[in-house]
Amino acid sequence: MTDTPGTPSDAPPEGGSVQAPLSEAERAAALAGHRPAVDRSAALRAGRAPVPRKVIVGMIAAFAVIGLGGVVAEHYVGNVGAVTSIPTTTLPTIGAPPTPTPPVTPQLGAPLDAFIGLKSLGTASAPDLVLQDQAGRQWSLQDQTGKVVVVTFFNTGCNDICPVLGAELRQAGNLLGPAAPDVEFVVVNTDPNHTSVTADPQALSITGLASDPSVHFLTGTLRQLDAIWAAYGVQVTVSQTSTQLAHNDILYFVDPQGRLRSEAVPFANENQRGGYLLPAADVTRFAQGIARTADSLTPSR
Repeated sequence: MTDTPGTPSDAPPEGGSVQAPLSEAERAAALAGHRPAVDRSAALRAGRAPVPRKVIVGMIAAFAVIGLGGVVAEHYVGNVGAVTSIPTTTLPTIGAPPTPTPPVTPQLGAPLDAFIGLKSLGTASAPDLVLQDQAGRQWSLQDQTGKVVVVTFFNTGCNDICPVLGAELRQAGNLLGPAAPDVEFVVVNTDPNHTSVTADPQALSITGLASDPSVHFLTGTLRQLDAIWAAYGVQVTVSQTSTQLAHNDILYFVDPQGRLRSEAVPFANENQRGGYLLPAADVTRFAQGIARTADSLTPSR
């Protein structure tokens, strides 16, 4: 019979005899009798034994390999299949410093659809939008049959994710090329404190979108806006004790038949002053995702 590793054998050691096991009291007495006295003061004075140089070098090499492996894996794997959450844009409260919110940024090297958080929504009809544009004209989504409409949401004063998302919309329009006449961009106001029509809203002037006839900044009464926010799943929260408000960031693609086909999730970094920024390369990449998705829905496709 073979002994199991780590299990004492019942056979006596060679040349010896079987000894009765010690009782708990005998074992304790034996250990106490053979335990050398510890001079704690001397041990503290002696300090810790130095770590061998080879051990230190080995640890540094191991950490370097782990770090490099993580970067390589992130670059090639990206965030395919990752769950994308909708970031919240928080406006600064007057009289108190803003609290930066961490961005929900896709991983390095993610495929374009994953980078913009693209998600298919099927072929249901998009909720209608009937509001006034920056020129005071009535604008309706139902009147845009035959065109792709990109719908998003930010504030009149451009004090939320607007500078980043506006730049992405501007670049996307330029990237569309020949397909540009078939695409309209719509920004719905999310500021319940400033709902009046403005000929030159900062949401368009700051982002360089004011001169683009395909971009419409829409607003209306608070009742009208609230109904549209609810229909498109936009949550706008206003503090009862300050001017602080927040809303989630989302972007939709409506096809030429008026069907809500897909959504994307804009994102940005919030700095200590409550401003929103994103590296130029990320802005361009998100714009490419918008343009590609819109172009795929145009009538010529």
